[in-house]
Amino acid sequence: MFSYAFSKILKTQFNLGPRYLDDSISSFNGLSLTWYYYGYSRTYGLVIAGAQIAAALLLLFRKTERIGVILFLSFMINILLLNYFYEIDGAKSMSITLTIMGIFLLFSDWKAFKNYFLKSNINQPLIPSIIPAKAKNLYWLKFLVIILLAFFAHRRISDLKKEYLVESKLHGVWEITPRNSKNKIDKLYIGYYNRIKLRDSLNNMYRGKLELDTIKKIGTFKASYYSEKYYYFIEDSIAKLDVQKDSLKKIRANIREFYNTKNNSSPIEFTFNYKLRGDTLILNGQREVKYLNITDRYKN
Repeated sequence: MFSYAFSKILKTQFNLGPRYLDDSISSFNGLSLTWYYYGYSRTYGLVIAGAQIAAALLLLFRKTERIGVILFLSFMINILLLNYFYEIDGAKSMSITLTIMGIFLLFSDWKAFKNYFLKSNINQPLIPSIIPAKAKNLYWLKFLVIILLAFFAHRRISDLKKEYLVESKLHGVWEITPRNSKNKIDKLYIGYYNRIKLRDSLNNMYRGKLELDTIKKIGTFKASYYSEKYYYFIEDSIAKLDVQKDSLKKIRANIREFYNTKNNSSPIEFTFNYKLRGDTLILNGQREVKYLNITDRYKN
């Protein structure tokens, strides 16, 4: 545990280095994705390290061993599941060994854990005496409340899903194959509620909302953001300026306009007719363009 903790403190864990900086997350394997996610917050990594040091110290003394085992297994089982489901093969054997050791310590003191967590040592009736005798016969109704709570929670989330995670027939990732310079828009990412991202032949990204007339099979798109790359360009530029906050909006707009002009990433707006033919999306605007559904290439 000390080794794991110090590897986070000294940045030998959760540190991908500059080699991955411009890589797409969709190209990451389980190890790279885990390192990228946990390495995003330095503070969170230190919190995990602190928990591991605390567990290690608690396990060293008989009086604090029990709480140490609980703390140890709380993150060790999570690490084990992470290694398996994110296919981090190199760490599986060690996580299995440590988890088994933690479970051994837990069961070696099982009577104490059982008495503490599963038994009540208080000499009081489970049903309070202030409840009338007739009502005690219906005391089982409290379990019905649990079922109702679970039911309404499930229904609430289901309603939210129906409201916000709406999928149209065009939901997915569509790409012109093979790529060519004749088509400015060569890839479409159509998400929930018809939110859309486009990629052009210069690898600029455009974001906006897709309006669909499903009866007439007509779609309209207008970009609300121009390029994914300009955000970092603008923020880096503003960080170097000594300006008042009330001036930032205008300055940001000017820098954005400069960046978009420089990189030929002007706003996009167009209307098209569309039709689906199997895994092919056919758009008819100024000319006919075919996009292949490649959603299955991405992991869910």
